[in-house]
Amino acid sequence: MVRTLPPRDSRQSRKTRTHPPRPSSQGKFHKFPLFPTLHLPGRFGWFLMEIISPLVFSAQTLPMLLDPSTSLGWTTPKTILTTLWLTHYLNRTVIYTLRAPSISPMHIFTFLAGILFNLANAYTNGASLARFGSYPNSMLCSLRFWLGVTMWATGMAMNVHHDNILFRLRREQAVKAEKDGAHPNSNKTRYMIPRGSLFELVSCPSYLSETVEWLGYAVAAWSVPAWVFAAATPGNLFPRAWRAHGWYRQTFKDYPKERKALIPYVW
Repeated sequence: MVRTLPPRDSRQSRKTRTHPPRPSSQGKFHKFPLFPTLHLPGRFGWFLMEIISPLVFSAQTLPMLLDPSTSLGWTTPKTILTTLWLTHYLNRTVIYTLRAPSISPMHIFTFLAGILFNLANAYTNGASLARFGSYPNSMLCSLRFWLGVTMWATGMAMNVHHDNILFRLRREQAVKAEKDGAHPNSNKTRYMIPRGSLFELVSCPSYLSETVEWLGYAVAAWSVPAWVFAAATPGNLFPRAWRAHGWYRQTFKDYPKERKALIPYVW
């Protein structure tokens, strides 16, 4: 979309391209060496892949909460941690899926790998929280617990904020392209350089936000499954951020040289 304001003050540059989609085998990164034509509709595949996590997590935690015989073992910190988990996946599964202007097709292998990861991750974290971890109400006086909750909330807010920037830019660009007679699936409706907030510092602020979010959850929950998830998140997102950053720099000759891939001023 073309703006009349200078790039530094605008939410996007004069180029017409959007931030790369979240899933690694979607959008411009959708090519897969094996069975390249096996793709699910993006919105459908994303919803099914992500809904596994809140369902499995709830299957572990809600029976313990609702069973009178175990009510004494269910504490306020457990309720808070359960709320954090389900809030993230409510946004990621339902709200994100409905609000995203478009979601590129998802390769079947990515879909199946996501299903397996979400099954294992949600089961281990839910079981640890509900049955094996110790979360007494005295944790409500713990600085570490509230530091983790604050980190999670900060990451969640950052995540939603930068999603909103992308959604707005893509919708505005689609309207502009339609007026110009461009095809709705052409690059003019899909790709631009986002501007504003952390986009001025890094190429993939949503990935940074999600890393902060789950690191905060691990600090609050302080369990092995939570820390495994916190470590797996950057292990998955950092390579994607580097690849997206490289794509930006290669595609746009005027891409901001000072902008990093994921960590402001560092990397």
